[in-house]
Amino acid sequence: MFFWASFRTIKVGVGKAMAETVSLNLHDVSQKILDMTPTITTLWLQEIVISMDTPLTIPRNFAEKRTVLLARYLVEDVDGDMQAWSLDMGEWMRSQEFPFSSILRTYQLYRNVFWRVLRPELQQWSLAPEEMLYLETQLGKAMDESVYWAVYHFEQMINKELVQKEETISYLHNDKLTMLGKIAANMAHELRNPLCAIEGFLKLISESTQGQDKLQSYIQVVMHEFENLHRQITGFLSFSKKPILDEVYKTVEIRQVLYDVELLITPRLVGENICFDKHIEPCTLYCYEEGLKQVMVNLLNNAIDAVQTRLNKSIRVISHCEGGWLQLTVENNGEMIPAEIVENLFQPFFTTKQNGTGIGLSICKNIIEKHNGTISCESTEESTRFIVRLPIATDRLSAFS
Repeated sequence: MFFWASFRTIKVGVGKAMAETVSLNLHDVSQKILDMTPTITTLWLQEIVISMDTPLTIPRNFAEKRTVLLARYLVEDVDGDMQAWSLDMGEWMRSQEFPFSSILRTYQLYRNVFWRVLRPELQQWSLAPEEMLYLETQLGKAMDESVYWAVYHFEQMINKELVQKEETISYLHNDKLTMLGKIAANMAHELRNPLCAIEGFLKLISESTQGQDKLQSYIQVVMHEFENLHRQITGFLSFSKKPILDEVYKTVEIRQVLYDVELLITPRLVGENICFDKHIEPCTLYCYEEGLKQVMVNLLNNAIDAVQTRLNKSIRVISHCEGGWLQLTVENNGEMIPAEIVENLFQPFFTTKQNGTGIGLSICKNIIEKHNGTISCESTEESTRFIVRLPIATDRLSAFS
């Protein structure tokens, strides 16, 4: 029979009827658990080797300290030490890159081993059911606390790693944009100067050939393509942090903008037998007109590319004004874009096209964001939609306030 030297008094009972007072010598129970620590630790480590699919070897000093803390929990406040142990244990396990499921499994195995060793010893002391219930409750609470702090610290470490990775990705992304901006600035010097000379001579040729209709039609074709090339270069320059001199903002009517865009893409629409539909609400917008045209041309050309595999090809443009915002939607019935690709569509140099450059949609994103707007993509089995949202403004002050 185990003799109690000093006692802790508790009351146990159900409902209003209280049972007799029970006295426990928690110091002696604590010491007994400390004496059994080597046995519990050895069996726990053996159980981990036998039961775990993932090879996991816990340092013995870490493993033993858990049982020591449980023993101390019965007679003193060890919350601080429990947190510190959980943190050290979590950091070590994270450094070994153990999966979270494996960590929880080790705690489950420990609980099983602990009671398998301790319960027969407690039964030899002829404890009353109330005494056993009290010990099981207290020790179970301590085990739950250790699991809680282990999960808490593990989550903190994972979140910290995710933040660091996001910061690294953001840094690399910004570095990529900076590099692209420098390339754009250099291209402005290398390409735009000779293009201005070409434009000037085309205008001189046009003026000197007035009345020659056939020649004038050829010149108009060249001027049209020249303007398209100029627009593409200007769009690429949107990556540069330096302001673009001819980036002129003015008040425009959205119907006129979309009408001009439709003229540019009509040859492709007719040539590839595409059904084109539009629903445009009247709306006046203060914007960089050429930039907005380039965004719409880019989105429509992408839509034309997307419907190539369809028997009945369909593209729709819808504009809608509500709550101080203009929403432009370009929708096509092409194949669904997978979610993992949608997430990266607007990243510079990301492309799924065999001969694509991966800068078209990123240029669109830069232009729209310069207008304090947003651009996004939604794709289902039925259709893919690119949605542009722009704040409705009639002057520069309200547009960029």
